[in-house]
Parts: sequence; structure tokens; C-alpha cells
Amino acid sequence: MTMDAAEIAGRVTITARAYERIAAAVAADALGVPSRDPKATVRDEQGRLRADISSGIDPSGMDSSGTDSRGSDPAGRSVVATAARARSLVTERLTALTGADVARVRIHLTHVVRNERRAS
Repeated sequence: MTMDAAEIAGRVTITARAYERIAAAVAADALGVPSRDPKATVRDEQGRLRADISSGIDPSGMDSSGTDSRGSDPAGRSVVATAARARSLVTERLTALTGADVARVRIHLTHVVRNERRAS
């Protein structure tokens, strides 16, 4: 006999710090920056999450589909287009990973990061 998680008594609590670490990791990926760069603050907004992220951005690190494009597009993308796509990706991924209802994601850009690949 197998049990569904819903049938087991108890509850699961995810701390604000855990949400913040998840949001920062997702933002690093979406913005094309090292994982140590983004700082996230997550708050409850009437039962929904509100994430405020402060980070640098690498406009050449993402393409319009949200995948890594370094090297394939030397000119890169605009900072505005990359940031808008990153905000959407953070919202989607934060919801998917935590199961939480995300009310708002705000990204505050602090600098531009150029992760150029070096020829060997």
C-alpha cells in the first residue's frame, strides 16, 4: 500500500529564508549572473509572495526563449528586454519550485556583468 503525501498527518513550513535562497538562485540563472550576485527579500502579501531582488545583469547571457546564448549572439540583448524576461522567468520558476502563489517580482538592477568566454 502506498500513501499519498496528502494522507500523511502534519504540515510543511517553508521559511522566508528558504524562499529568499530559491528566489536568488532562480534570479541568478535568469539574469545570467553568478549565483552569489542576486540578493532577494521575500514577503507575504496577503497570503501571496512578493519578491524583491537586487542584482547585476548580463544582457548577453539570455536569448528570447530564456536559454543561455553566450557566444551565439555577440551583440547580446538589451538590458530592458533581458530584465523583463528574467522577471517573468523568476515568477514562473518560483511558483513551480515552491508551489506558492507569487503576487509580484520586482528586480532592481545594480550593475551590468559581462561574462565573456575566454578563448583557450
